[in-house]
Amino acid sequence: MTSRAKRFAILGAAGAVLTLTACEGGASSAGENGRRADSELLSQSLQLFKAASSVRVSADSAVAMGGRVDISVDRDDNCRVTAQNRVFHVAVERGGRTWMNWSDDLLDIGAVSPEGVQLKQELSGKWLELSPKGRIHRSMADLCALTAVRQLADQMATPGRRAVRDTEITEQGERLVPLRQGGQGNSVTVYVKADGTPYMRRLTVDMPTVAPQPVDFQFQGYGESVTVQPPKVTQTVRSARIEALAEKNLAAGLPGR
Repeated sequence: MTSRAKRFAILGAAGAVLTLTACEGGASSAGENGRRADSELLSQSLQLFKAASSVRVSADSAVAMGGRVDISVDRDDNCRVTAQNRVFHVAVERGGRTWMNWSDDLLDIGAVSPEGVQLKQELSGKWLELSPKGRIHRSMADLCALTAVRQLADQMATPGRRAVRDTEITEQGERLVPLRQGGQGNSVTVYVKADGTPYMRRLTVDMPTVAPQPVDFQFQGYGESVTVQPPKVTQTVRSARIEALAEKNLAAGLPGR
């Protein structure tokens, strides 16, 4: 498994691996009130995420072949996934129908073998409708479900958990309050919007013993419309043979390889 794939994979097991520590009791009522307020702020932020009608998230992902992905998903399971390095786009319509297309630049890179040439001919400017049982579909459905993030949010919101407030930062013109559970080398930190509605803007899992770099999610939008327009029939390829070739040649980093 590549290092980037490993970084992404640890999130699925974070709920079982990560042991979050509670903040120790304080010496003053003022300190206790501050800790209680920080825990309430964290709880509000997590609840806003879980209750949102839709969310837009950016994250590193092995399936993006060395880049980040933008994931927009709503409660009806409409979802769009876009690789920021423009290698692919995915659209998932309510009900689970899923389509994916790859950039001509990526198809050109692979067009040095007979299989690559065939993929270029079949998929240039087209969307491949994915089988629900295929590895690509399963991987994209997992991205859209934000399963690991939701598991971490549930764990952090467990009654009795305490949050440590770290030094405030500013990102993209917003003041953010870092609220951390756990200690050095075993922590999850939520960065909460300091002004106005306390939305979660970042979630960082820092586990150096498992991954050399922190795994980071950025929450860029809440409540935005996620409309999925199925590709036209003339733009759609439905072929088990082409999907098998795509899994083999275009799906680097997917589980099960």
